[in-house]
Amino acid sequence: MMAANIDVHDDNVEGHTPIFASNNCRPNNLDLSIVSYNMHGYNQGSHTVGDLMISSSPDIFILQEHWLTPANLSRFDEDFPQYMCFGSSAMNSCVEAGVLRGRPYGGIMTLVSNRLQSCTEVVTATDRFVIVVVGDLVVVNVYLPCVGTSNRLSICDELVNSLLPWLDKYSSRNIVIGDDFNTDLDLSNTVSDLVNQFIADCSFCRCDTLYNTGRKHSTYYNDALNHQSTIDFFLTSDTSIVRAFDVMDLDCNFSDHRPISICCMCTVTGSSPADCDDANKPKGFDRMSVLQLRWDQADLMSYYTL
Repeated sequence: MMAANIDVHDDNVEGHTPIFASNNCRPNNLDLSIVSYNMHGYNQGSHTVGDLMISSSPDIFILQEHWLTPANLSRFDEDFPQYMCFGSSAMNSCVEAGVLRGRPYGGIMTLVSNRLQSCTEVVTATDRFVIVVVGDLVVVNVYLPCVGTSNRLSICDELVNSLLPWLDKYSSRNIVIGDDFNTDLDLSNTVSDLVNQFIADCSFCRCDTLYNTGRKHSTYYNDALNHQSTIDFFLTSDTSIVRAFDVMDLDCNFSDHRPISICCMCTVTGSSPADCDDANKPKGFDRMSVLQLRWDQADLMSYYTL
């Protein structure tokens, strides 16, 4: 099982199927918690990811915009050893061109709990989408370009067309897509119309509409500009597997996006993932069960220096 940051290309995975235990083992039905989150840079978003791991231990993280170069992708493995990391950098061509200029950008990563290792396999990973299979569930991480991106509509159209063959290949399985579409799907514009047509053609359903409380939750906000919108979504091919949906308004969040989460049913074959919990806990895991930092006990000089 590959438990590291990777950059998988389509031609490397053709014909691959998810790894399962022996067919003689009985299936286990699980409720998986999945969080989708635009980090707005690794340094900003990693704190929120770490807090969520401690407070609620989601089974899967779908992360966008980590901004890391290929050489720094290992930070996910180093900082979150209790998860398998599958993703890529969006800065390959920029790094290959020479000295970095301008701000970092893009990059997506999917984190899957180590306890699901026996029933997890990565299908493909590009700079715009990552597909991972967990049991009978296909989890897709998608990031569309933001407003102002050159050839934005063309990029979106190409991404959708690249996704369709994979979705068709796994059409017999339940599919969940977590994404930052960078457009409000309730508004009419060229990108929203393209995405909504994709949703209709694939018979997907928005999870936020399944749990509509009558109040629209913004997932992006900018206090300085007094602007907010809903541009992060979960889609599913089967509404019956979705148990809950939430936009998480956290006290400590340095990103300009709010995490969104769902709970959905998944079937895996083999030993119960709970049996693997102790074996997969990294050294020092118990020390991570800290709910609040004690600044009066901290090495403040080291903190100031950092």
